[in-house]
Amino acid sequence: MAGGSSAHELNQRLQALVAEACTHELGSVQRQAAFAQIVTLVMRSGKLWCESTPYYADALQEMWRYSFEYIDHPEDGYKPDVCRVTTWLDDRLKKTLRRYRDRKGRQNERHLSPLQTAGGLVDPIDQLVAPADPHSALRLWSRLLSWVQEDPDETLRSRICKQYPHISAQCLLMRRLPPDERSWDDISAEFSADKKYIAQWYSRYCNPLLRQWGKAQGYLTSKCE
Repeated sequence: MAGGSSAHELNQRLQALVAEACTHELGSVQRQAAFAQIVTLVMRSGKLWCESTPYYADALQEMWRYSFEYIDHPEDGYKPDVCRVTTWLDDRLKKTLRRYRDRKGRQNERHLSPLQTAGGLVDPIDQLVAPADPHSALRLWSRLLSWVQEDPDETLRSRICKQYPHISAQCLLMRRLPPDERSWDDISAEFSADKKYIAQWYSRYCNPLLRQWGKAQGYLTSKCE
């Protein structure tokens, strides 16, 4: 009975956070903050499907990105009268994992050399080591989002784009990181900035900051040195 009551209270709290998040614009600090709390609560609940497959962390990240993008979609979004929040997330995760399993054979070669690119830039986020424990993977993203949002030493806020003084490393990271990842077209339109310029600025200044954080937290592999 106590367990049932606890699950009911968790769902009520999650539903409240979902409702709060949906009142804010995609990419806003308030929406990101509500999602970070959802991630933390779901991570602690242990109610998501877990498995030790090599693509689990990728599927988990994709699930979060999809869920947070479509959580308030009129057709595909979360409906509180249909199921619990954790059930909705868990179903999406299992669907994503099934798709990964179906294409596992085609991805084998890519998994053998995940850092190879065709001369393109490598995002440090893609180089973060996926912890063996899937709940640790959730904890990783929760910590990263909290660091970007809180910016305790103001490193991100003080890194200002010279050509566009209204753009900082923090505001770009808030818009580029999952779960509310936005395209460069959307970001350039929002800030009335040249897309190519700010994308290059992000690569030059934001990526090193991500690498510093990743190495300090022990999340980056030696290949990223």
